[in-house]
Formats: sequence, C-alpha cells, structure tokens
Amino acid sequence: MKVFTLMKRKSSHQKLESMCGQPGPDDGLDPRDFFKPTRSRRESRKDWQVCRQVFETLNYVLSGDSRHDVLRGLLVSEVSPAPDATRLLVTVQPLDLADGVEPIAILQHLQEATGRLRAEVARSISRRKVPELIFQLSLNSSAKPAPEGGLE
Repeated sequence: MKVFTLMKRKSSHQKLESMCGQPGPDDGLDPRDFFKPTRSRRESRKDWQVCRQVFETLNYVLSGDSRHDVLRGLLVSEVSPAPDATRLLVTVQPLDLADGVEPIAILQHLQEATGRLRAEVARSISRRKVPELIFQLSLNSSAKPAPEGGLE
C-alpha cells in the first residue's frame, strides 16, 4: 500500500529569492525575449506600403471618378495606420478653401461614399481583407505630397 503525502511547494517568488541576493525588475524574464529587437507594429514597412497604395488610389478616385462635386474638390493629404494597417486614418482637405462647403457636409459625403471607396481600394491593393477607412478633415492650406514614411 502506497501512502501519498502532500508536499507544500515553494512559490515562484520564494524560488527567485533563493537564487539571488536581491531580486531586480529583470529577474525571471526569458533572456530570449529580453534581447529581441523591439520593432513596433506601427513601423512596419508593409503597413506603409499599403498606406501609399491607398493614398494613390483615393486621390485618383476622388479627383475625377467621384460622383459628387463635394468629393471631387478634395485632396488626400495623408494616410496612416491607426493603429495598424487593418484601419487607416485618411486625412483629406479641400482643394479650394473659398468654396464655402461646410466641413460637416464634407464628412457626411465621405461617410456615404465609404463603401464605394473601400471597393476601389480593394481593387487596387493585394490583401485578403480591405482596411477600414476613417476620414479626418484638415482645413490647413499646406498639403503634404505623400504619407509619412511612404515608399517612393
């Protein structure tokens, strides 16, 4: 007949204290993870490549292929990942600030055209899932020629 006794195990904190004099904030971490290069998902080259493709596509679609005069008068000034390439922040600005079109009307037209704009983006990029487009209106007169970090 075998008799089993319950043994009390040391907690991981007690084990850590027994292995070193004073535990520090880096004790107990895997050295493979500690020395890995840290690269942010936001800085991915592929994300910026998709941003550049979406930038060019939306500028083309809004400039001449658009059904609304309000949308035809817009320029895409920047496309950036928000927070990654599954969702893109598209900054647009009016070509002519003197047109007098209300910013709310511009954003409403963009909201109505989002499905069609995503369909155009889907045709131009090679991805399984089309990124979600979030529009932001900038009323500054200085336009950027390309998204930051974009490939030339």
